[in-house]
Amino acid sequence: MKHSFFTILFLFLFHISAEAQSNTKKMIIAPIAEGSVSIEKYDTKEKTLVKNFKKNDKEIKKVKLFSEKLQNRLALEDATVISNINLPNFQKAEVIETAKEYIGTPYHYGGMSKRGIDCSALTLFAFTKNDLSLPRTSRAQSKIGRKVQKSNAEPGDLIFFKTNRRRSIITHVGLVTENNDGEIKFIHASSSRGVIESSLEESYYQRTFAKIKRIIE
Repeated sequence: MKHSFFTILFLFLFHISAEAQSNTKKMIIAPIAEGSVSIEKYDTKEKTLVKNFKKNDKEIKKVKLFSEKLQNRLALEDATVISNINLPNFQKAEVIETAKEYIGTPYHYGGMSKRGIDCSALTLFAFTKNDLSLPRTSRAQSKIGRKVQKSNAEPGDLIFFKTNRRRSIITHVGLVTENNDGEIKFIHASSSRGVIESSLEESYYQRTFAKIKRIIE
C-alpha cells in the first residue's frame, strides 16, 4: 500500500514538472504571426530581461512568468515577417516605435523636446533612447553607417535629403519605417507640418532625395 502511494505521488509530480517545462518552452519560442498589426512597446523590466536573454538564455528560462509582449520580443529575434515588413531584430523595431511617439510634435529648429523638435533631433532621440549613438546634425549623421540602395532599404535605415536651393549638402533626415515593393515610407520632422510619416513617392522628396544609410546591421 505504501509502495503504491509513493508510486502515484511520483507519477503526479513528474506530470506537473513535464507540463511546466513544456509551457515554459512554449512561452519562450512563441512565434509572431504573419500579418501582425503592431509591435507593442515593452517596459524597462521587460527590456532588461530581453537583454539578459541575449546574454544568457539559461538565466531567462528561470523566470517563471513571461508577459505576452516579452514573448513577442524574444520571438522577434528570429522573426522574418511582422506587419508585412522585414525587421531583423527588436532594436530596429524599438527605434521606429520611439520615433513614432513624437508624431504630431511641432517642428522647431534646434528643438529637442515634444514641445518642438527638428529632424536630426528626432532621429537622435530614436536611437539614443535605445542605447545607440548618433551625431547631432543630419549632415554628420549622413557620414556614418553603410550606404544602401533604395531598393534595399529596410525599416530602421536613415534616409537623407538635400533640401536647400543649391542642393549641395545634406539638410534633412528621416527614419525609414516601410519598404513595400519599392515604396519607401519614413518618419521625419517636417519644417511645415511637424513630425509626420511621408512617402518617397511624393514629388518633393523624389526631387530632394540624397541617400540611405544603414546604422543598425
